[in-house]
Amino acid sequence: MAYDYDRTHDRIMKSAMDHFMNEGFPGASIRQICRDAGVTNGAFYAHYKSKEDLFNRIVEPVVDGMKELYDAENLQYMDIKSAEDVKRALERTFSSNRVLIGYVYEHADIFRLILSAGTGTEYENFVDDLAKEEAENTAGFLKTCSRYIGNSDVISANLIRNIAHFVVSSVFDGLMAGRTIEEVIHDTEVASEFCLAGIKHLFDM
Repeated sequence: MAYDYDRTHDRIMKSAMDHFMNEGFPGASIRQICRDAGVTNGAFYAHYKSKEDLFNRIVEPVVDGMKELYDAENLQYMDIKSAEDVKRALERTFSSNRVLIGYVYEHADIFRLILSAGTGTEYENFVDDLAKEEAENTAGFLKTCSRYIGNSDVISANLIRNIAHFVVSSVFDGLMAGRTIEEVIHDTEVASEFCLAGIKHLFDM
């Protein structure tokens, strides 16, 4: 019995991914998803509350995994007790970018699904939301560092948001353009180094 339930679950998810990718979330219908999965509408509702619930349950485990990884990486940079700690933390930021890019490419199909078919779901502003979170974390990091660096107030909240969007977009734009992980790592490294050089200059480091 459990086997049949799991098999039906998997068939619905596979059919849904195909329809979401081809037609977008608004264009995909439960009826068509069920037809191609070879199940009834009743079977669908035994597994999912709605089409949005289905979409969320496809993408949420991967998004949650990325957030956990991101939070764990960020914790490494918050133990700041000197100007040297600030410098080391800034210079190590790309190592976390590399880890996160690896995760994105490991789950490339799910991230392409979010970016291609997320309109009409809570993920329709996925890149902007990530950039906003990155900007908030960067602002918190700079506040922690303020006692150890000069000109700490020279970077505005707007500039922080622009930098965050620049770096985050370089990853997902590359993914959607079909660039390899090596190419995206290179592009993101250049973007990070460009931003890092500017920050160091502004902070007179």
